Amino acid sequence: MKRLLLSLPLMALLAACAAEEPQSVTESEVGSSTIEQPVQPVIPEPQKEEYSMTPATLSIPKLDLEAPIKKFGLDKEGNMELPDNGKDVAWFEPGFQPGEKGNAVLAGHVDDEKKAAVFFELKKLEPGDEIHLQDENGATLTFVVREKVAYQKDDAPLRTIFGPSEKRMLNLITCTGYFDREIDNYVERLVVFTELVEENKGS
Repeated sequence: MKRLLLSLPLMALLAACAAEEPQSVTESEVGSSTIEQPVQPVIPEPQKEEYSMTPATLSIPKLDLEAPIKKFGLDKEGNMELPDNGKDVAWFEPGFQPGEKGNAVLAGHVDDEKKAAVFFELKKLEPGDEIHLQDENGATLTFVVREKVAYQKDDAPLRTIFGPSEKRMLNLITCTGYFDREIDNYVERLVVFTELVEENKGS
């Protein structure tokens, strides 16, 4: 399977730093794919928060999408591990938990060989669309899309995407733009910024 990854040097990214809001950047037309996370980021201290969860399932009603979420950490090279298939969604488990203050991150492939993968239609999301997460006990968190931005491959604002925040953010990432055969990768990265708006406890 062809891996289309975004290399993000996350060295010390999750250290204590001022929270940043998503920056408005001109969005270009998009496709999608996945991401890779890099070198030995500083992991946030564990926090017990009312809203945080270990996600098991992602649901996006607008896209008629439901997919399993798997925990992924860092590989031996310090990059984010990713699913070896086009169906699973990767949660960067060493980072922030969905629902806690900070930027939790999910990543998914845009294609699996020549087939559409889990985040193939991520580009269709617009502000106001809902994202639902559910844990293994049935508790759910609801996030709403605030912004959708396409960044050049090497210009993604790492603190904005992965770093601390006073808001409870969930950011979905994939590749986009056209596929450059010279670099064997997509030229842009699509980030869908979402914010927690509702919390429901399972029965």
